Amino acid sequence: MNQFKQPGTIFLSALPYFLFFLISFFYFLFFAEHIFFYQEKSSLFLLSTEYLLQNLDQPGGFLKYLGNFLSAFFRYPVAGSLILSAVLSLFIFYILRIIKLSGNSRFLFVPLTTGVALFFLQTNYQYLFYNNLGLLLQVMLFCLTARRLKGWMPVALIPLWYFLTGGFAWIYIMMYTVYQIFIVRGKGWIKASAIILVMMVVLGISTEFLFFRSFKTLLVFPYSNNDIGGQYSLFAPVVVFIALLPLIARIRIKLPFAGRMTESAAKIATIVIPLVLMLAAAYFRYDLKTRQYFRVEKMFYEYRFDDIISYNIENPSNNILTIYLNNIALCETGRLNDMLFHFRQSPDGQTLFLKWEMYWEVLRRGGYFYYSVGMINEAHRWAFENMVMRGHFPEGLKMLIRTELINGNYRMAARYINTLKKSLFYNREAMTFEKFLYNDSSVASDPELGKKLMLKIESDFFSITDDPYSNIELLLGGDSINRNAMEYKLAFLLLQEDLESIAGEFPRLERYGFKRLPVHIEEAAMAYQLMTNGILPDMGNLAIENRTVTRFNQFLQTFQFYGNDLKAAEPALRERFGNTYWYYMFYR
Repeated sequence: MNQFKQPGTIFLSALPYFLFFLISFFYFLFFAEHIFFYQEKSSLFLLSTEYLLQNLDQPGGFLKYLGNFLSAFFRYPVAGSLILSAVLSLFIFYILRIIKLSGNSRFLFVPLTTGVALFFLQTNYQYLFYNNLGLLLQVMLFCLTARRLKGWMPVALIPLWYFLTGGFAWIYIMMYTVYQIFIVRGKGWIKASAIILVMMVVLGISTEFLFFRSFKTLLVFPYSNNDIGGQYSLFAPVVVFIALLPLIARIRIKLPFAGRMTESAAKIATIVIPLVLMLAAAYFRYDLKTRQYFRVEKMFYEYRFDDIISYNIENPSNNILTIYLNNIALCETGRLNDMLFHFRQSPDGQTLFLKWEMYWEVLRRGGYFYYSVGMINEAHRWAFENMVMRGHFPEGLKMLIRTELINGNYRMAARYINTLKKSLFYNREAMTFEKFLYNDSSVASDPELGKKLMLKIESDFFSITDDPYSNIELLLGGDSINRNAMEYKLAFLLLQEDLESIAGEFPRLERYGFKRLPVHIEEAAMAYQLMTNGILPDMGNLAIENRTVTRFNQFLQTFQFYGNDLKAAEPALRERFGNTYWYYMFYR
C-alpha cells in the first residue's frame, strides 16, 4: 500500500485552506486596510525588558504582548493581511484536527464555518488581533494535549498556561474537561476535576498574594468587550462552541443535501457553502465610511493637509471626526474661512473642536485643535492624559515629544524620544526628533515646530476643558496676534450666525495678518449689510471683492424667482450656492 499521498491529492486537500486564505488576504489588503491602521496606531510595541515586564504584571499580559508585537507589523498592510489570514487558516486546520480526533466526518463544513465566524469578527476594526491569536493558541494546545501530552502533564502545565494567556485559558480547560469526561471516560473525570481545582487554587493565590488584582479581572483578562468591538453576541457563542468542540465533534449531523449527493459532491458543497458565506460576510461588512475616515486620519498624521481637503471634496462625509480633522487641515493651510461651508458643519461647533471627555477616541484626537492654535500646554495635557489611560501609542508619543520640544523641556523630550527609539518602526522619526534636543535655533527654524513656537501663548490662564471656544476668547484676549485662533473664532461665530460679533472683528483682522477678507467672512458681511439696510461694518483697509457682491445678488435673485419660498428655492440654491454661508444661514 502506498503510504504517500499523490501530489494531486495533496493539492485538493490544501485547496480549501488556500481559497479561504486568498479571500481573507485580498479582503483585508484591498477593502479593510483601515483595520491595520487603527490597530497599529492603538499600541506601541517596544523592544525593551521594561516593556516586557510591564506586560507580565498579570496573567494574560504575555498574550497582549505577543499580539502587540505582531500588530506592529500592521504598519504594512501586506504583512498585516498575511498575519491575519495565516492565523485564521491555522485555526481552521486545528479545528479539523480536533474533529478528526473524535473519528467523525472529515468534511470541512464545521471548521470553515467557524473560521468564517472569526473572519466576520475580525472585520470590525475594534476587534483586536490578540483575540483570534488567543483562540488559536487554545486549540493548538488542545491538539498537542490530545496527541502528545499524556498523563498529568496538562494539569501540571495549567498554571503556566494561565499566566501566559489569562482568561483565554478557560477555553482550553473546558476543552480538556469535556475531552476527559466524554471521550476518554473511565477515570477521565479525575483529571477533569483536578485541572479545574488547580485553576481555582491558582486564581485564589493570584488574587490574594501575587498580582493584587480583583478576582473578576484575573478571571477574564485580557478579554474586554471594548477589545472585541462590542460583538459579544457573536463572540460568546463562538467561544462556547470551541470550548465544547470535543463533545460536539462526536455528534454526527447528517446534512440535508448529503443524502441526494455523492460523497465527492457533498464534500465540495461543504467547502463551497462556507466560502460563499465568507464572501457574503465580506460584502456586508465592507464599511466605506469608516475606511474613508481612517484614510483621512492617516493623511492627517502625515501632515498631508492639501490631500485631506481634496479627498474630502471628492468624498463628502457626515462623520464629525472626519470634518474635525478636515477643519484643522483648512486652518493649517489658511483656508478655514474660505472653505468652511464646502463641508457639512455642526452648528454647535463639534466639527471645529472636541470637548474634553475621558474617552480614548476623543482624547487621542482632541488635542490637535489646541496644537493648531498654539495652546501647546493644553495639547500636551490631552496627549499625557491619554498616555496615562491607555499607555504609549505612536502618535500620542510624538505629540508629547513635539510639545516638550516647543516648550524647551528637553530633558522630558529626551525621555520620550528614547522610548520611541525602542519601537520597531519609529526609530527613524525618533532620531529626527533627537536633532532638536538642546538646540533652540533648530526648533525655531523647523517649518512645523517653529510655526507652533511663534503661535505659542505666553500668558497663562486656566483652560476650560468643556468649552473650547472660551479658551479661544481667553487666548485672543491676552493681546495675542494668533491668526489660527482668530480663524477658529470667526468660524465658530459663523456657525452660530452671530453677525454682530463678526462685524465687531472686522477692524482687527489686518492686525492678525489678513491681507484680504476670507470668502465666508465676505458673505457674512453681505448678509449683515442686508440686515442693517445697507450699512457695512468698518473693515479698515480690507474690502469685499466684486465677485462676492455679484454672487450675492444672484443668490437673492434666485430666491426671489421662487417667490421667496424657502422650500421651493432650496434645490436651486443648493446646486449653485450650497457651499456658501448664505445657504447655511437659510437651511442649516
